[in-house]
Amino acid sequence: MNFAEKLRTLRKQFRFSQEQLAEKLGVSRQAITKWETEGGLPDIENLMAIASLFSVSMDDLLSDEKLNYAEAGFAYESVTEYDISRPYRFDISAPSALEISITTAENEKLKVCLASHVLQSLEKDYKVQLDEHRNRMDVDICRSENTQSIMGKEALYINICLPSSLCEKVELQAATQILRLCNTAFPFEFDGKTGKVFLEGAGGHVALNCYTDMEINADQLPAFLEINQINATSALRVPQDARYYTKIKGKTNRINFSKDGKSSEYLGDSDADKCIELAGMNAELLIDHSM
Repeated sequence: MNFAEKLRTLRKQFRFSQEQLAEKLGVSRQAITKWETEGGLPDIENLMAIASLFSVSMDDLLSDEKLNYAEAGFAYESVTEYDISRPYRFDISAPSALEISITTAENEKLKVCLASHVLQSLEKDYKVQLDEHRNRMDVDICRSENTQSIMGKEALYINICLPSSLCEKVELQAATQILRLCNTAFPFEFDGKTGKVFLEGAGGHVALNCYTDMEINADQLPAFLEINQINATSALRVPQDARYYTKIKGKTNRINFSKDGKSSEYLGDSDADKCIELAGMNAELLIDHSM
């Protein structure tokens, strides 16, 4: 169901008329009619109010809309570009977001794109600050004082495109529901919180320092995948023919394996070139050969 259908269904489940729902949200009945007939989406404040009223997440309300916008483009965007003249290590700090993706291009530009289908004032609500050092570039994506963190968490997409030939390493600090690393060969280190990670053509050394449970999907394994967790249980999905060896560091960490939906004995290969390392404490990793 799209948003209009979900709103109509929820309203009827709670036995609200359009007038009653409008009164609870502080909007007109015509606005409810517009939303339920696919005439448009509510703004972020009203989306938050609807989610709270019906005890659902904004992600559930907008799941189909996100897919549609991914195909057709976002309604609102703010783009920052900067010419890069020499190799840098990029230290990136980002606010709470629904999705953050790191990609590369064969040019000499840093490009930060903020996008949303409901956040209309991206240029006012978020600023991109750059601080250039001798061999390091600090990239800070800052949220304004009047912008609520939950707005970004539910509706902000951040794409950071880096020049592939001038990027020595990337360190990212952020909290995001989804993290994507696409077509990269440089070392990458993530510190923060995320629920889902997609490694899509990621190479080099990838380090994920995250103390929440993760679902990691790797269409191909990087040369070295380091997962550093404490008191967390995560799953790593790899291609069925993936070849790697494993290392465990820290106390009471454990790696399990599965294939075709069934538990399996050790599936690593001591002669393989690629490594999966689990570090931290009281962490458990399931490596699932199912892709």
